[in-house]
Amino acid sequence: MGSKRDYDLIVLGGGSAGIVASVMAGGLGLRVLVVEKEKLGGECLHTGCVPSKALLHAANLAHMMRVSPAAVGLPGRDVTREEAAAVLDHVRESIGDVRDADASEQLMRDHGVEIAYGAPRFQDVHTLEVDGKAITADYFLIATGSRPAAPTIPGLDSHYLTNRNLFDLKEIPEALLVVGGGPVGVEMAQAFGRLGSRVTLVQKGDRLLPRDDHELSSTLTQYLRDEGIDIRLSAAVQSVRTEDGKRVAVIRENWETVETPFTHLLYAAGRVPNIEGLGLDALGIAIGENGIEVDAQLRTAAHNIYACGDVTGEYQFSHIAEYEAKTAVRNIFFPGSGKTKFEHAPWATFTDPELVHIGMTEDEALAKGLAYEVYHQPFAQNDRAVTDHGTQGGIKVLTLGVGGKILGVHILGRRASELAHEWILAMEQGASIRAIADLVHIYPTLSMVSQHAAQRWYEATAKDPVVAKTLNVYAKTIRPNLGALVVGGAALIAAGAAAALLHSSKPTDDAS
Repeated sequence: MGSKRDYDLIVLGGGSAGIVASVMAGGLGLRVLVVEKEKLGGECLHTGCVPSKALLHAANLAHMMRVSPAAVGLPGRDVTREEAAAVLDHVRESIGDVRDADASEQLMRDHGVEIAYGAPRFQDVHTLEVDGKAITADYFLIATGSRPAAPTIPGLDSHYLTNRNLFDLKEIPEALLVVGGGPVGVEMAQAFGRLGSRVTLVQKGDRLLPRDDHELSSTLTQYLRDEGIDIRLSAAVQSVRTEDGKRVAVIRENWETVETPFTHLLYAAGRVPNIEGLGLDALGIAIGENGIEVDAQLRTAAHNIYACGDVTGEYQFSHIAEYEAKTAVRNIFFPGSGKTKFEHAPWATFTDPELVHIGMTEDEALAKGLAYEVYHQPFAQNDRAVTDHGTQGGIKVLTLGVGGKILGVHILGRRASELAHEWILAMEQGASIRAIADLVHIYPTLSMVSQHAAQRWYEATAKDPVVAKTLNVYAKTIRPNLGALVVGGAALIAAGAAAALLHSSKPTDDAS
């Protein structure tokens, strides 16, 4: 950029957002430095997404060995808690496997990105000090992430787990007390329950996963209870104590106090941004309740300093952090400004079955006073789900208006996260639910649950009194005398309704 400063861009943090931003900027030929305080890859690689998904995969296999073989005529067996301890070694090995597969450090260096390790602190808006050395840059991007909030439970002291030390365990806990009913708490409760732990989950609110669809999160809660997880809602751990060498939690639940023994406590109730020691106050950068305050362009109060990812606190997901990182780099180095758009912000909770959230929930639609429509399709009516014994859950689509604008999509089912992307694309491109209904889906696949849910819109449209009357007129007066007339809108609606009925019927011959 022709600046006399050391770098065009310094990125603080070498996690998901920092890696993506630096590679993008380096690929543009800019002088880029990444400053990382601990290890490249951030929390997602070392203590978050990667190890948790490896644990969930192993737990799901153990569950399938226990319950699925009998359904298909094979012998099954239980995996004991002692046997499952080897899973924890697998989890730690998976971190190295993913690190090697990603080769992030080499990718960064291939794009000309320099890497420095140390604790950064701003001296002014253009100068950063890293372990006593001053480094200058035209722009900065803060992507330092977040960490688990610390519990304030009397008697607990430091004897608790978070996602940061959970995967250091050498054995599966005998009795795991999980505090927090968000994605981390819910996923880990199911995983350790399937690996032999006796699990109690305590949630302060009146339901698990409160940002997700109310109906589907309630269904998932019942599935977890059916697996033996003791779920306490509208509850809080008031204190813990050790009695005769055993740990006991005092839990307040709906005005009653109960005592629950446990061997390990996982605290998964909230996160805080990593901003300590950065010297942001001296720069006039505002810190809100959830993290660094930024505008729609991800710019802080300092004109040349941007922030993205967990450190801003809005959506704490790796894929959102990467999206924000790309947006920030575009806004820094290209004319004009791109705004972050979270109208359709997608995420998934990787339980079994998975729970996917895209766009608006029914609660949000009601709060806005929207006259929305809802279309359901259960996996119990999906042929592939039936053959694979994965019929739990279903899909729920919210639309608006006669055109079928998609407001939100919520899926509870196996591989729901993989089914989400055609809906995300449709919503981002402004396509209606009709686009999903008309799209050819391979049979037999789980994805046909999306097509069948979308075809419910056709069926509902055909039953609308105005449309029904139009179809009746078309059938009785226009079609018999169609001749050379151009087929109009009524004919298209009729054809669509007929196609929906044909597609909704089960195939009589499996051509695959």
